[in-house]
Amino acid sequence: MTVTAHRKTPKPALVRRAVLTAVRRDPGRFASLLDSFSLRDAWQRERTSNVLAAFLAGYNGFAKADDPARVHDDLAGIERYYRPFGYEGAGMGFGPWAYLTGHGYQDFDAVMTGFHAPTVYQNYVGLGWWLATRPPVTKPRTSGVTAALQVHFRLLPYEGMGFRAGFLGAGRTAVTRRFARTGPAAAHVCHQGYGRSLWFVCMGDLARARALIAALPETVHGDCYSGLGLGFAYSWLDRADQLTRVLGEVPDGHRASFLQGAAFGWEARQLADRPLFDELVALVEPWQQAHIAASLAAVAAARNDLDARGETESFYQLWRAETHRRLPSI
Repeated sequence: MTVTAHRKTPKPALVRRAVLTAVRRDPGRFASLLDSFSLRDAWQRERTSNVLAAFLAGYNGFAKADDPARVHDDLAGIERYYRPFGYEGAGMGFGPWAYLTGHGYQDFDAVMTGFHAPTVYQNYVGLGWWLATRPPVTKPRTSGVTAALQVHFRLLPYEGMGFRAGFLGAGRTAVTRRFARTGPAAAHVCHQGYGRSLWFVCMGDLARARALIAALPETVHGDCYSGLGLGFAYSWLDRADQLTRVLGEVPDGHRASFLQGAAFGWEARQLADRPLFDELVALVEPWQQAHIAASLAAVAAARNDLDARGETESFYQLWRAETHRRLPSI
């Protein structure tokens, strides 16, 4: 895809080189951060490293792209299982790319839909990473950026912001204090992102994740467990048979929230690569295949009902709640 709409004058080559040098991120710089995570086995460290490497490949590739279509070639070299994380990184890369090419955030929906619509969830979450990196003196007001985005997904950048805070903060609960500034609905989505980060930070010690969530206000516990479920479903699709074991480590009162997050994780995975999704889901027990199918149906039904009602305010928050209400129990 070659983007022409809303094109303005690109930045000069000297500015381009300076910006790309400043914003480039190397996976190696995060090695010490991963050392602080609770990753029990070597494969958990490898998985988290692969996720991060794919994310940064997409970010660096999109940031420097003359034509976003060329980024597909960069991501084609990433193992298929991890490639959706690369597209999430591309969503973050939109930020520096837009600055260098003269685009604005109002172009995000058109550009990213044309670039790779199947990773719609990941695209918006990646944008949240970028919005959180800008220093206060230069970044536009986040609410102004998100208000112009597609109604179904305009809260999702806050999920990316919450994830970034928890991931880079190695799960420290102090990073959640700023979430309240984003507004009530956005703050809940930030906490979901924080909970998703805990899946990576505490992958080998879910008791640590429970303790971190328990230290937060009770009003956001469900959001955090929703994020934990999303992280499990999305990053462990090839280990989906572990659902019962992992769910057993979630407090009884928050298992439904965990499963609501998992439903959206499976939804994002299915959209990103349907053949791979079907191949991996076919490996689990029939009862779990049925549960995943029912979870996906709940996500779709909730969205359709909200659309039929003409909901536009805090759509993603309502979508989560409506999905929660429709989910089958285990």
